Amino acid sequence: MKGNMLIKALVIDKVSETFDTKKGSKTLHLLVCQDQSRPPLRNSFDYEMLPEELSKHGAGLVDKTVELNVQNISQGFSGRIRMSGTIMKAA
Repeated sequence: MKGNMLIKALVIDKVSETFDTKKGSKTLHLLVCQDQSRPPLRNSFDYEMLPEELSKHGAGLVDKTVELNVQNISQGFSGRIRMSGTIMKAA
């Protein structure tokens, strides 16, 4: 899915995934989130942090509510929902 959608979510964990690509090793920094909208998604989802978001927020978002401007939704390697976009607000 491409487009913009605002989502409010509770960050329940921060994880990193490292894998090999044709250009070498790559690490993704993911926030594991629980949807706070009504009705909420039934399962948690992963939000892929941008490098500038990682340097600004680091691991400080766990147990906080974030507002995400989601621009892309896809399926990750493990079949989990993966979203990317921009962190608009963290509280």
